[in-house]
Amino acid sequence: MYLHLLRASLLFLVALCGGMGAASARSWPDKPIRLIVPAPPGGISDAAARLLAEQLRTNLGQTVLVDNRPGGSAVIAERALMAAPADGYTLMVGPSSVLSDIPLTVKTPFDPLKTFTYVGEVTGMVHVLVANAGFPANTVNDLLAHAKAHPRSVSVANLSTGTRSNLLGEMLRARSGNDILVVPYKGSAPALVDLMGNQVQLTFEVVSNVTSLIRSGKIKALAVASSKRSRFLPDVPTFGELGLPDFVMPDASVGVFVLSSMPPALQEKIRAEVARAVQAPKFREALLAQNYDPPREATLVQLRQTLDATTAHNRAIIEKLQLKISPE
Repeated sequence: MYLHLLRASLLFLVALCGGMGAASARSWPDKPIRLIVPAPPGGISDAAARLLAEQLRTNLGQTVLVDNRPGGSAVIAERALMAAPADGYTLMVGPSSVLSDIPLTVKTPFDPLKTFTYVGEVTGMVHVLVANAGFPANTVNDLLAHAKAHPRSVSVANLSTGTRSNLLGEMLRARSGNDILVVPYKGSAPALVDLMGNQVQLTFEVVSNVTSLIRSGKIKALAVASSKRSRFLPDVPTFGELGLPDFVMPDASVGVFVLSSMPPALQEKIRAEVARAVQAPKFREALLAQNYDPPREATLVQLRQTLDATTAHNRAIIEKLQLKISPE
């Protein structure tokens, strides 16, 4: 009898919670939404968040605010999201590396892969190896030969611990037989200033962040770390074309994160609204104008599968390189 009552009570609670999740999804949004960005103003995550905020305002008729919380390899922004209710009114917009790259190399007091769910892409993100304009090598193979002939005189900027830039830089260091140095930076802006000033000679950057600098001749592009050439740099070969297939990385993206504790019905509602926003012609035009790749359409299941595959790919590289886990 007791077990029967307990079972009935549990079924009631499950049904109640499911009903509450469906109700919250139906009413969302009925108040302002906050988009937390784990980066300072400027750069692709911030720009993507502001474009998304503008389109969501138009579509939903609600105020959408952007809240920049940079630092700590996204941990500061993640903590802000964790402190908010899982009701859909506080979301995070940032690079997919927050789940697929950073947790593999940065130790945190929580497990990002279990705490957060990726519910939609806002823009694609492809990385390119760029060099100081006066650097003597114009190809990756020439670069490796130059580094071998001048050991530890060439350096590659690491834009942030645990990011795709960090991982690719370490791969290049290993490929050179440790003849290339990896220099840590706090973000793209200071690294690019030093790249143009020749304090560092190389870095891996998001294509959209450096397209104008490449076209103006202030820096030069050597290779794209993707399976195909960038639409914005059609003359720049991929690493695969150069015989370096291990540098062909799964494409990253900037997208929307929610707490995994959010009711599934509400997660799906937010995914659908993000998808509707990024498919708007005005949004697409704004993306292309800033040299941002359009996002891929995907269900929640497909997003998770892509993320899991990317995480497994990157984990294998980190284990091969024996990279150390950094403190938060």
